[in-house]
Amino acid sequence: MPKSFSTLRERPYRLLWTARSVSALGNALIPVTMVFAILRSGGSALDVGTVLTCQAVGQVVMLPVGGVWADRLSRKRVLMVTDAVQALCYGLLAVMIFLHHAAVWQFAVTYTVAGMAFAFFTPASRAVLPEVVGAGQLQPANALLGLTDSTTKVLGPALAALLLAVTGPGAAILVDSLSFALSFALVARMHPLRPAQRPARQRFFADLRDGWLAVARRRWYLANLLCWGVWNFAIAFFFVLGPVVMQDGHGGATAWSVIMIAGSVGSIVGGLAALRYRPRRPLVTANAAAMLGIGPLALLAPPAPLVVVALGVAVAFTMTALVGEVLATTQQQLFPEEILARVSSLDWTISLIAMPAGYAAAAPVAQFLGTRTTLLAAAAVIGTPCLLLNLLPGVHSVQRFPDGTIGIAGEQDDAAALPEATSVPSPAVVSEAPGASGP
Repeated sequence: MPKSFSTLRERPYRLLWTARSVSALGNALIPVTMVFAILRSGGSALDVGTVLTCQAVGQVVMLPVGGVWADRLSRKRVLMVTDAVQALCYGLLAVMIFLHHAAVWQFAVTYTVAGMAFAFFTPASRAVLPEVVGAGQLQPANALLGLTDSTTKVLGPALAALLLAVTGPGAAILVDSLSFALSFALVARMHPLRPAQRPARQRFFADLRDGWLAVARRRWYLANLLCWGVWNFAIAFFFVLGPVVMQDGHGGATAWSVIMIAGSVGSIVGGLAALRYRPRRPLVTANAAAMLGIGPLALLAPPAPLVVVALGVAVAFTMTALVGEVLATTQQQLFPEEILARVSSLDWTISLIAMPAGYAAAAPVAQFLGTRTTLLAAAAVIGTPCLLLNLLPGVHSVQRFPDGTIGIAGEQDDAAALPEATSVPSPAVVSEAPGASGP
């Protein structure tokens, strides 16, 4: 087995990766399938928007709750419960569609509950990884999961279109339900190699506060999280205004499809690169690479020829996939495992709020400033914070040590001086912390 895939030799990780792959493929059917299921059941475009909004709001609201409980409970069990809830929700929805009894409110309720369950799954799935692989193998482990997600996002819509054409939305949603049931069975067989210690139980808001304060105490890490939130906000302008530019005499839907395919290919390439590339200074490298996100926005402003835009998007998406895994690995090693789910939930909350805000702001801003000026302003919004962030000493202090682990310069030497120090210190929640909200 190639060294990059050696993490699959570990049975717990292999079961987790298989479970994530199966459920990710099933879940990739939903964005296309849910829309057509609502429309074919007599719903309108307004109904589609309402259902999608309910799901998104439910997910964002429950993310902090999911982070707290994923730290309080066994993360394996949290993953199992979320799989079971999503399998049940999508299974019930599929049955209602088959029986022609699916109303808009039923779509909204089941999809919202499934989204709330996914809000528990998200922080738990990142926090469980240090329990199933060693610290030196975290980045390839993250990269394999990220590569799977990127691949299923390409295959999922195609499979959804096939199922919709051959059977109907009910069958596609049923496939998604079965994928979560299979994921449940696989996770149930997973036995973590080194289960994380659970913190002493406090009141809910005290637990939430402690997790988020761990981030706030290291202000440069919080700045890193907010910077990536700004990145997500600005890149949303590309997805809203890009089709408008292409439609205005530059190739229309066909050209936009080519650009999106190039982005998908870039994401897969970035995932493959993350299997091997391990930067010495993860945050510095990630923030510098993030400036490539300027490309898709700036290239649309003239606009450049289609081939050039597609190439710029491919490069930017390659960076996004690569940097996402580097940032996830950095986060997993800079914070104690007992608070990792809460840190991850804060990361995801910022990202999930920032991008919809960008979607909402893009059209009004473009109407006021003009499309070209808006795209160039969004490019500047991406590049400037990333450039300034790398001037912070705390960002420079995060580095990869010779044993492959990531920590803060000086902490390893300080730990080694203690009588009972181990070769890989467990990072304490002290006056500084890192930042890594992936795009």
